[in-house]
Amino acid sequence: MSLVKNCIILILPVFLIGKPLFKDSQLLAMTPNYFSRDHSSPTLLGANIYKTNKGRVFRLDIQADRNRFDEDLIFAFSALSNMGQYAKRPFKKYIVIIHSTQRKQPPQIAVGKVRCSFDCFIRQHTTYQEWKSNCLHFKET
Repeated sequence: MSLVKNCIILILPVFLIGKPLFKDSQLLAMTPNYFSRDHSSPTLLGANIYKTNKGRVFRLDIQADRNRFDEDLIFAFSALSNMGQYAKRPFKKYIVIIHSTQRKQPPQIAVGKVRCSFDCFIRQHTTYQEWKSNCLHFKET
């Protein structure tokens, strides 16, 4: 009986506490580390979290090579999904502004739905192609 009681006492806090949740300032501080740990990641130019009338937004600015555009886009949205799941307050939208390495090329703005991105990059319930066609759209600059 005492062994069962001790096991319950040890395991119960794990279920009650769950995963750690971070403030916006902590997420922003972690973002450069997330990008620097992978040598194939795009160059991170900046990160921002702000609120609009439609909800909270987590935005990244990256510099992408035109030969690795898709890979850099996937990496950025995967990073947003991975870090965003630990936010104390949930996000409504992810935005990635992709700056080209070519001169005179305007930045591209990619907007992704949070739930859909989470299903693709964290839960892996959808494919990249499904995510790209159903969850992602590009805005004009």
